[in-house]
Amino acid sequence: MFVLLIILIFCSMMIGRYNLSMTEVSRFFLGRANSATKLILDLRFIRIIAVILVGAGLSMAGATFQSVFNNGLASPNILGVSTGASVGAAIAILNNAPIYVIELAAFIMGIVTVVLTIVIDSFMHSKSSIGLILSGIIMSGLMQSILGSMKYIADPEDQLQSIVYWEMGSFMKVDKQALYSVGPIILVGIIFLLITRWRLNALTLDLATVKTIGINPKLNRNIMIAFATLLTAAAVCLCGVIGWIGLVVPHISRQLVGDDNRYALPMSAGVGAVLLVIADTLARSVSVNDIPLSIVTGFIGVPIFIFILIKGRNIGV
Repeated sequence: MFVLLIILIFCSMMIGRYNLSMTEVSRFFLGRANSATKLILDLRFIRIIAVILVGAGLSMAGATFQSVFNNGLASPNILGVSTGASVGAAIAILNNAPIYVIELAAFIMGIVTVVLTIVIDSFMHSKSSIGLILSGIIMSGLMQSILGSMKYIADPEDQLQSIVYWEMGSFMKVDKQALYSVGPIILVGIIFLLITRWRLNALTLDLATVKTIGINPKLNRNIMIAFATLLTAAAVCLCGVIGWIGLVVPHISRQLVGDDNRYALPMSAGVGAVLLVIADTLARSVSVNDIPLSIVTGFIGVPIFIFILIKGRNIGV
């Protein structure tokens, strides 16, 4: 998967509105590119790195949520983080804020939504993960209503388009500053989940067994949820909402390496990065304008998920 990703990076660097040769891309990595191609390849390389981080992050967040909740339909937006982050972005867009303020508002509002979800769950006194899922559905519905209200009052010629484009996801506005500010957050989340991925296997055991091996199930569940949420909020903050990657990729990974999270989680990161690089390359090359990524990932993800269902894979619903 790593070798495939390297090959795709080279191919993606070559493909775009202005196609380049393998020689020109190779010269770029050797530091010998001329000024014209260097400018183009610099922009493409920054975008590809962001795509890889988001693809790996969303896929690992999806795999984590599915393991923690023991539900194959769990996805990174299960706690309302995506819709909450969209509300934060919409607030900033309505106030004509610059892009870095939009990203910050999206990140903060995504985290706030999850905190409110956890607060509602605590009032429900539920001892299972179902209460947390229901709280997430409640907050998602509320945030969707708020977002709808903002779209209603937004300027249709400018602000509304920006809000809708944010909802559908795109790496078009990702630059070096955005990558340097958000990328480390995603990287920390990915590294933490990779180091502690064996705990996800422990959390799938019954309560008595988990306590016997010296693990606090509630504390560990909350820590895993927190880092998966952090990954999702940071990804939405960087490029908007991208659908299907966090839902479908963990199932593909389990088909390849089995249900053991020690192998499935790193595989999810690799498959997610590969799929999103392919989707983003298509999004910026098949049309004059960038196609929103959720459209492309929908066309890729839906057939794959249908195939998994037809094959009779137990998705743990």
